[in-house]
Amino acid sequence: MNRTLRLLVLLTLPASAHATTETAAFLKVGVGARALAMGGAYTAVADDANAIAWNPAALAAVSKRELGATHTELTSDTRFDFISYAHPLKYGVLAAAGTYLSQARIQGRDVNGAPTGGYTAADQAATFGFASKVLPDLGLGANVKYIRSSIAEASAQTGALDMGAQYALSGMRGPGGPVIGATIQNLGPGIKFLDQTSQLPLTLALGIGYRLPAKLTLALDYKNRPYSHDSEVGLGAEYGFLTNFALRAGYTTVKASAGDKAVLAAINGFSMGFGAKFHDYGVDYSFTPAGELGNVQTLSLGARF
Repeated sequence: MNRTLRLLVLLTLPASAHATTETAAFLKVGVGARALAMGGAYTAVADDANAIAWNPAALAAVSKRELGATHTELTSDTRFDFISYAHPLKYGVLAAAGTYLSQARIQGRDVNGAPTGGYTAADQAATFGFASKVLPDLGLGANVKYIRSSIAEASAQTGALDMGAQYALSGMRGPGGPVIGATIQNLGPGIKFLDQTSQLPLTLALGIGYRLPAKLTLALDYKNRPYSHDSEVGLGAEYGFLTNFALRAGYTTVKASAGDKAVLAAINGFSMGFGAKFHDYGVDYSFTPAGELGNVQTLSLGARF
């Protein structure tokens, strides 16, 4: 499990030397190829079923029933899957999502390093969210989560809460202009695994997006994780052309505390991807280099009905 957690932290927001009480790193993994291609700058510009994972308030922008699925190949034996559904109602939008991280059987080792029997590890989360436009330009939303992690025969579970807001200065999902988003994710009592209790990755995010008339969207996100003493900045851009196609690019950096010095380090670096829509169906792809860990590829499918 340590190998998986190390991988996930490197792909998203690496923990600092002080981050000894934070766990459930799979909750940091971004979902949706569109968002990942834009460097994770999605707090303000989210407008689909995947918004449940970025900013629950953005679910208020969903106008039709929507189903989305994402598959990410983290390494040859570690996979991340996410499925979401959003359903508009008279007074808001109700949504649900499932997250599952799995990996191949892990070879166990004794204290001398000799091979022992293998074991498996997995992480799951079920999320239920609701969002509503409390004002024409303002959406508010919240999620409740059930989280479960298992290693070999041991398992642990807990609950958590997300809250978010999204404000469009030009009107919710208007033709253009700035949009502001803010969210608090993974508020909860932590999770007790065996005899140790660790905190969930509490995340505070603030984002701004700007939709230009020429089908160009620019986005900027800042995320802070108090328990691991680190922060993340994401920059993203999306350009639409030929009505049904889009090109995307992004960049992610991390500001982490190392002792008494703050250092700025490139983690994910550049990301890129594209999307295509055919009537009410869409497909998105993103590519993120991950250094010695290889390249991370994400494929997302969506349908509106």
